[in-house]
Amino acid sequence: MSNLSDQLEEIQSLIYSPTKSNKSLAYSTLSHLQQQSSDALIQTLALSSQSLLRRIVADIHDDDEEIAAQALKCLGFMIYHPAIVSEISVEDVKLVLESLVKLITTTKMKSVCNLGVWCISIQQLSEPLLAPHFHSLLRAVVHAIDNPIGSLSTTFEAIQAVIKLATLLSENMRELSHIWAPPIYRRLLSSDKRDRDMSERCLLKIRSTIIPPPIDLSKVLVRDLKTKLLTMMHDMLTSGMKVQTIQAWGWYIRLLGSHALKNRHLINDMLKIPEKTFSDHDSQVQIASQVAWEGLIDALIHPPMILPCATNAAKEDDGTQKKGTHKGNSGDIQNTGSLKSVRLIMTPLIGIMLSNCDVSVHMACLNTWCYLLHRLDTSLNGSSMINLVVDPIFEAAFQLDPDGKSFWARDLCINLLDDFISARCKPQDYDPRNHVSQQLSAKTSMNAPIISGSCSWKQYPIIWLPWDLSLLDFHLKMIYNLIRQPSRQTVCHDNWVPADDAPLRLFRAVLKGVEQEFKRSSIDYDDIMLCLNAVLKFLRNMCEELSLDGSDRNRLHHISLQFMEAVSEEIEPTIMGSPLYKVALNIKYIENLQMIPDIGYEKSGVCSIGYMEMVSPMVYLSVLYFSVVVRSTLSTSKADYILLGMQQYFKFMLSSFGPLESLVITTELLYKHIGPGCLTMWIAIAEGLKNYINDVKDLSLFKMDSESKGCYAMSHLMSYPLLVCSCAQKDIMSAMSGSPSETPSSPQMKAELEQVITLWKSLYGSICTSLSGCIIVGSFSEALVSVLDRCLDKYTSMLTCANELHLNFKDLDLHLISLYGDAFICILKNSSSSESSSDGNTKHCYDYKITSGIKGCLNLAIRYMNLSQTKIGTVTPIGLPMFSSCRLYSALALFIRSLHLKQDIVSFFEMISCPLLEWLGYMEMQDEGTSDQFELLWTEMLNCLRRSQPPIVFDSAFLKLQASILEKTLDHSKLSISEPTITFWNSTYGEQINLDYPQTLLHVLDKLWRQGRINLNKRSLPLQRCQSKSEAITAPPRFTVNTAHNRGSKRVELVENTTDSKQKEMPHSSLKRKRSELTEHQKEVRRAQRGRGRDCGGHGIGIQTYTTLDFSQGNEDSQGNEDSQDSEDIRNPECILQMLRNR
Repeated sequence: MSNLSDQLEEIQSLIYSPTKSNKSLAYSTLSHLQQQSSDALIQTLALSSQSLLRRIVADIHDDDEEIAAQALKCLGFMIYHPAIVSEISVEDVKLVLESLVKLITTTKMKSVCNLGVWCISIQQLSEPLLAPHFHSLLRAVVHAIDNPIGSLSTTFEAIQAVIKLATLLSENMRELSHIWAPPIYRRLLSSDKRDRDMSERCLLKIRSTIIPPPIDLSKVLVRDLKTKLLTMMHDMLTSGMKVQTIQAWGWYIRLLGSHALKNRHLINDMLKIPEKTFSDHDSQVQIASQVAWEGLIDALIHPPMILPCATNAAKEDDGTQKKGTHKGNSGDIQNTGSLKSVRLIMTPLIGIMLSNCDVSVHMACLNTWCYLLHRLDTSLNGSSMINLVVDPIFEAAFQLDPDGKSFWARDLCINLLDDFISARCKPQDYDPRNHVSQQLSAKTSMNAPIISGSCSWKQYPIIWLPWDLSLLDFHLKMIYNLIRQPSRQTVCHDNWVPADDAPLRLFRAVLKGVEQEFKRSSIDYDDIMLCLNAVLKFLRNMCEELSLDGSDRNRLHHISLQFMEAVSEEIEPTIMGSPLYKVALNIKYIENLQMIPDIGYEKSGVCSIGYMEMVSPMVYLSVLYFSVVVRSTLSTSKADYILLGMQQYFKFMLSSFGPLESLVITTELLYKHIGPGCLTMWIAIAEGLKNYINDVKDLSLFKMDSESKGCYAMSHLMSYPLLVCSCAQKDIMSAMSGSPSETPSSPQMKAELEQVITLWKSLYGSICTSLSGCIIVGSFSEALVSVLDRCLDKYTSMLTCANELHLNFKDLDLHLISLYGDAFICILKNSSSSESSSDGNTKHCYDYKITSGIKGCLNLAIRYMNLSQTKIGTVTPIGLPMFSSCRLYSALALFIRSLHLKQDIVSFFEMISCPLLEWLGYMEMQDEGTSDQFELLWTEMLNCLRRSQPPIVFDSAFLKLQASILEKTLDHSKLSISEPTITFWNSTYGEQINLDYPQTLLHVLDKLWRQGRINLNKRSLPLQRCQSKSEAITAPPRFTVNTAHNRGSKRVELVENTTDSKQKEMPHSSLKRKRSELTEHQKEVRRAQRGRGRDCGGHGIGIQTYTTLDFSQGNEDSQGNEDSQDSEDIRNPECILQMLRNR
């Protein structure tokens, strides 16, 4: 410390020396010590600052430039370092500043002037010390800016001094900006780049001081522009300095501020400059023009431009707020001049966005536009401002292709629109003006308005207020424009918003805002209808107009379906399905749609919708959804998704909007469409209905009583696939194949039809399970059979006029026949299972009756079998899926087992007698499995006739009814048909005393009677004489008559001739039949027979009384086992006794 003090004392002594060399050495040594900047040195300098400072100030005026410069450098350090400055007294500050001002304004030495201004620019004196000397300092700085020496370095230091003074004495500098600012902004048009650059940097740093500009500064600028600057700009523009010119123009228009509106002629002349640069082909010039245009925004936009109107809401008596639906978010514009100013600003921005510019130009344009939104503040949210400022830019941006260059512009606008729409879901009980002055950040409180903090490169915060219903059309319009944007797959980056996802996300946000509006208790009917009509109109326009775009129509159809699903999910079902809110069904798709003719759908009373009828929003949405699915090709990669969506949508409709109306509407829409994809749509709808039924397990909601729409609609829905394949098969096949000469893809057609068959059976089972135990199940079956009957009529008439095209699609016929067969089988099996389930609850099952629906199904099944059988053996056979006939035989047999009442049995026999004759003729052409099932059917029919309650009287009248069928079956070539029939005859008509035999039966009865195989009546015996040797071989076995030991009843014992046993077995050993399974009833009879046989004298099997005979399995086995022996060639006991007496 002592050494430093000694050094400073020595330096001071040298400074006081009159010798130049000594002074120079002193300042050099002092400067060297200052550069070390040690704490000890700083402390020592602070202590000796008073004496040292005064001598240094004296030397800055030295005539020797070197001594003056060295002194100024040392002075600069003394007034820069805070520790030293704090020790300087007020008198010394005054001395220093006055000396510097005098030096700068009087010196002729360039370096000395530079260092003097430099001292002012770096000094760290406090504001109270500088304020008294502000005017003198400013005079010196202004002198240095336009220094007479013409030194650019002096100007640079002076500009740095301006920045320093503006930082410390901002208000003082603003008041006198008309004095120091002109020499700076004039240099913006300098030909020297260094002049322009340092001037622009200065203006950027002191922008907050002079923007908005004081009126005096604007007036000075107006005078300069008129006299010199405007001409200079035109000259520079002509010389090719376009970027420099438009940059200067931006500052000039900004510094004019509001005063520009008072000088319209000058502004018009100035606007000619950007008019030329905006249209320039150089992207750099265009970008510079966008940046400069922000100056015009600063000059013309001075928020708030719109008067507030109680934060967009009117307080009601109950404390709630009611938003004005048609008045916008803000009050009226203060004057039309403001709108004109905004329109002026927007004109070139819209032009740039619509032009084919580089992406950098588009982004610069959006950056300027975001600055405009920021400057508009809350005034932005008025409907007039939205339409003027936001609408055109969004529309232009959404027209840009996201091809890897313009996706930033698109995403920026999507994010802005998302912020605007999301603001609607903010609480309504806040005043956004309380938050305007807050620190804007991405994390705002729940009560703050939505602020787009990342909307542009410069992070201009944009304030969005909650919108009302007056802006609903605007949001929907923007989403529609975004949807029309073509989808590109080449775009790939982390922040890119998928083209298909963004519109749906925005639309859901709009619907949330609408739903929030619906929840307000103060909303009126007109506002609800306004929302519903706007949303439905948007969907209709999207579906109808977008369908015209051929290149991307499948994607647009997919988006349309997603939008309609969003409406169903976001809007309350009570609103969408309410009968209070009716809208006109103005969907063009259904205007010319006609119902499929000749099916009786209109007569059923289900038909309820037509073009321009008033319907609920749910019905409107359903019709629109269906029309989009119909128009989609269903062959794209999204086909599976579309069908799955349709399935889920239909199930959602059933669950949310009432199943009856949803079913009726969907069924009617199906019946108004027939063509490619119709079966696929039916599959989706049927799956949705099946899932719904399986979930709720209750069809009471469909109100399926005998005369209800639900019953008719359900039956018509079930019949639709049959009708589709029957009624316009030619058109469908032509559309599916592409040309009549081509055959549709066989695997695809088969897979679709097989899926239809499987789903039809599953859905029918679900319906019947839900209706089990209900009386309405008969009504449903009757309605279904009635529709199926008309479908079969259609198909039959089509086959009668089959042409070459039809024959090319015989595979479709095969599956269609299978579908008809499966339908009838399902109905028959369900009726049989219903009867079987009722048997367990009742002691006797004789109360079952054939309903009219089942009778109709039986008639249809018979018609179906006749139709299918007639196709066998034709010249160009379509073919027959044998397994369907086999299963239908089995189903009929199962159904017959459930019949017990005489009237039902007789009625059934009357219906099936004639068809049976035809079916018998085709037995030789059927496979083994089908023949077996037919034999089972015939056996069940014979059993059914014998178990009738009350019993059937097998008299001459009934024989006449059965004559034609008995003629074919008694002497049928297959023993599996003839033997049960002979057994049936002997147990029924063979027991009668007096019969009138029809003429058609005489030949058959004569043959069988002479062979001893049948009985004609109780009084006649089988003919056994006049037999030839060959007849004797097949003669029936002998009988002996015994009397019971303990009773007077007679019994017949079969005594076989062992010598003729081989001859007897020969015809039976040649039979190749499958053993039919006994029914439970037959097994019980069999066990009873065996038990009674053992009770009667212990003879066991082979000894039976007449009353124990069971003729239901008369030809059960051909291998000679005991079951076949029980029923083989049994004779009437009384006839045998008469024969023995004759001997």
